[in-house]
Amino acid sequence: MKHQFTLPGFPESNFELDIAFWTGKQIIYKDHVAVERSTEKGKPFLIPDSNGEIVKAYAKPAYPDIVPVLVIDNNKYNIVEKLKWYEAILVIFPFSIVFIGGGALGGLIGAVGYIYNIQLLRNDDSKSLKYLKAIGVAIVAFAVYFLISAVIWGAINP
Repeated sequence: MKHQFTLPGFPESNFELDIAFWTGKQIIYKDHVAVERSTEKGKPFLIPDSNGEIVKAYAKPAYPDIVPVLVIDNNKYNIVEKLKWYEAILVIFPFSIVFIGGGALGGLIGAVGYIYNIQLLRNDDSKSLKYLKAIGVAIVAFAVYFLISAVIWGAINP
């Protein structure tokens, strides 16, 4: 997933955060050039400013979202707009499969639904269409869980 954003200390620059879907690896691009990442504790991004000095930007989790916030000099900067409370519920809902006895299977299916719903809510569709799609993802996640569970149960208990 790629997210474009700006930072107040860099008015002439455009940034982009690229997050790998499966690994979660994060890369920040400043004006289409990858920003170096330090190996020190917290692994900050080393963003050069217009004076040639380095600004350290730490990526910190912003639950329930998978897109982090950047912390620069103890100030938090949102890369994407925060989810509203009802959007957070829609996003987390597929993961509730775990609580109905889903175990690892429910966790896997719920996590995929969770990530997919976040991507759906970040696209450019109308709000009502995004919400309908997110509800559909939850319904499909539950259906897939129950279908796979039934197949496994049938294989174990012939």
